[in-house]
Amino acid sequence: MIETLIIADDLTGAADCAVSCVTAGAHTVVLLNAKADPGGATAVSVDVNSRAMMAQEAGTAVTGAVQHLYSKSTRILYHKIDSTLRGNWPSELAHIRQAVTNVLGHAPLVIVAPAFPGAGRATIDGQVFVNGNPLGNTDLWKQAGLTGSGDLRAILEDVGFRVGMVTLEQVALGSEALKARLAKWADAGCDAVVCDAQTEDDLLAVAAAILMLPGKPLWVGSAGLMRALVRAGEGEVVPSSAPVWAAAGRPILVVVGSASSVSRTQFDALTEEQGVRSLTILPSALRESSAQEQVQPYAQALDAALASGADVAVTIGGEEVIFQDGPQLAAALAELIAPHLSRVGGLIVTGGETARAILDRAGISGLRMQGEIEPGAPIGASIGDITIPVITKAGAFGDAATLKRCRAFLRGDPSNHSNSAKSG
Repeated sequence: MIETLIIADDLTGAADCAVSCVTAGAHTVVLLNAKADPGGATAVSVDVNSRAMMAQEAGTAVTGAVQHLYSKSTRILYHKIDSTLRGNWPSELAHIRQAVTNVLGHAPLVIVAPAFPGAGRATIDGQVFVNGNPLGNTDLWKQAGLTGSGDLRAILEDVGFRVGMVTLEQVALGSEALKARLAKWADAGCDAVVCDAQTEDDLLAVAAAILMLPGKPLWVGSAGLMRALVRAGEGEVVPSSAPVWAAAGRPILVVVGSASSVSRTQFDALTEEQGVRSLTILPSALRESSAQEQVQPYAQALDAALASGADVAVTIGGEEVIFQDGPQLAAALAELIAPHLSRVGGLIVTGGETARAILDRAGISGLRMQGEIEPGAPIGASIGDITIPVITKAGAFGDAATLKRCRAFLRGDPSNHSNSAKSG
């Protein structure tokens, strides 16, 4: 029985959110297809791959996921959204709420709290901030080609929701007072309530209050709120031991598909490590109009690097990467990378679109989640034609040494990583 169902719009988000369930001892899987067999998992996170879809198409995708996986016995339904509000999440939320209403016979109260303090994301007066800057002023917002602001109330009102608000001052009063405030908004006929949060304690208070509400609210947030939910509901679980993900003498393959400057810094730091060979692929070589002979040299270089026994780091660069070309570049990169996965001892991928494309192309239907190397870098065992450890990471997460620590973990070097993964 699925007790916790997470619906996400990209793979890195699906995995990052799901890993919190592992810490609570749940058998947890990430699925690339809502119709795939969850294999008895009690916590299921499904990537509907809707980040780059048109709004109506995204709505259809999330509706299908609810119809296939949600039931009255599901305790938690969690709509995982991007902490910087990219994608079609407002339209998706409206469709998810309607699909849940069809199952339960009544509309659930929606609680929206996208803050992720550990990644520098906060919500203040209903506005999203990234590292202290208003979302609308950040490079992340501009790179995604987005306009407007991170005003959650306005965004939700635009899709027809009646919206209430819980401020930081109200959150600070504690979970009991917060529960009463949320109930008041529900009694006033609100469809959704936006909750401010600036710290982990803020999110914990929000999560504890939501858990005390009657019925089954619809949770909406980034991985930050899910972590708080697990702590508030189950208590924080510290694994007693971690699996050893030995590379079995085979190379580790690292693929950086994100255009984030953070990812670029991480890639550069990784390529300075001994035993790592790098390969930078021109975007023009991956575009649909490019001749096959432009891609062939990269395929040969990747083959030679893996044959040498070295770990290999691959990225797209050397030319301007246009945001709108993302899906096309990810698909072309997957065509190049996927045939080599049977030769590697582990895969590390930055960028949800890239991760999804590679796994899909390699016949991998999901991930059996094990834990995380550090916040934002979950690890799982692939399910499907190939079984290897896979670490996924959102582009803007982590510091300069994150990819180095992920590689060290797969190499079984306990001195160079934060050992927080758990077998399960």
